[in-house]
Amino acid sequence: MPLGEYVSMPYSKYHWTRDWDQDFIRINNNRSKALFELDSTTGKQRQDIILDTLALKLKIPKAGIITNLDESNKRKLNEFILKNLKYYQIPGASLAIFNKNGIIFSENYGFKNPISREPVTARTLFEVGSITKPVFTFTVLRLAEKQKIDLDKPLYHYLPFKDVAHDDRYKLITARHVLSHQTGFPNWAHRNEKGQFDLLFEPGTKFGYSGEAFEYLKRVVVHITGKDIETNLENELINPLDLQNFYFKTTDYVQKNAADAIYRGIPSKIRFIEEPGMAYSLVTTSSDFIDFALTIANRKGLTDEMYTEMFKNHISVNENVYRGLGLEIGSDSTGEFYGHSGITRDFVSVYKYYPDLERGYVFLTNNITGLWLTLIHLNKFLVTGDTNKMI
Repeated sequence: MPLGEYVSMPYSKYHWTRDWDQDFIRINNNRSKALFELDSTTGKQRQDIILDTLALKLKIPKAGIITNLDESNKRKLNEFILKNLKYYQIPGASLAIFNKNGIIFSENYGFKNPISREPVTARTLFEVGSITKPVFTFTVLRLAEKQKIDLDKPLYHYLPFKDVAHDDRYKLITARHVLSHQTGFPNWAHRNEKGQFDLLFEPGTKFGYSGEAFEYLKRVVVHITGKDIETNLENELINPLDLQNFYFKTTDYVQKNAADAIYRGIPSKIRFIEEPGMAYSLVTTSSDFIDFALTIANRKGLTDEMYTEMFKNHISVNENVYRGLGLEIGSDSTGEFYGHSGITRDFVSVYKYYPDLERGYVFLTNNITGLWLTLIHLNKFLVTGDTNKMI
């Protein structure tokens, strides 16, 4: 290094190693620095920096504001989100709130690209991760109504799965088990040297979240219909519901309009996906996803009998949450809710609806640190409220 005066400071504005048991530590870069000088008499030396941290102080209303979106509460909501984005170092976000008639609030925040600082707009696409699962579930239930697939027929009768066929228990697995996460598959399987993996439990006996199972069901759907998964999605989902900006693989349009993200503190491009994944690959906007959410809220596109199956308690996760078909269903201090969350390498998203309130929301962010805001803080501000003054 040339001789002269230097300032040493942390590379990142936060410390977190993608471990959900670890606290997020927000570093105050304005105060976390060390000054030193190199001259002809200075040898190698280590410069220690004492980190100064920032605490997040949020004012949570005693009652959620989602049923009272007057101008004052809208302003407070925007301030709340912007404060969280800064603290958790989330480049951008998009929020849409809806009732059974449509969108009642829509706002976009921050940047789709943290380098160019191009703003998030209503057209900005986000990865929604596992929120793909209820979307694919709707497609499967449409096929079940047309008797293309039997929800209770073992899937191996349609298409064997050699990677797990060494375990006879896999012959019990049905589409219902897949859609309610009861297959016994791991979330994502790690194959052995023979290309095999083992079941974690007997299908139908307990809850075990699995993206692997959804990918198996995707292959079954392709096999029994004789059509690729994109054609099935167009026939049973996109065209009947007139959905816009629902992309399951990367196109030129997606690359141009998708939000980039942050990965381990470094800007990263959205993943390039060639083959649609029914567990994770949907890319869309918050407002366009509302069109799908409204279909569910208003019980459209499926028979009443099939909606009964969708919302039935198929397996309990804990005392407050159970799994329907494709949906997480639970209750909190405000009442019953349903929806799904999505966490990918770089993105965190949530879709949630409260039937008694006739209100719901979709919130999308482009840094995985958005989990705290997306799945915890925002729901308190919008719906449940909090008796504590600060969190």
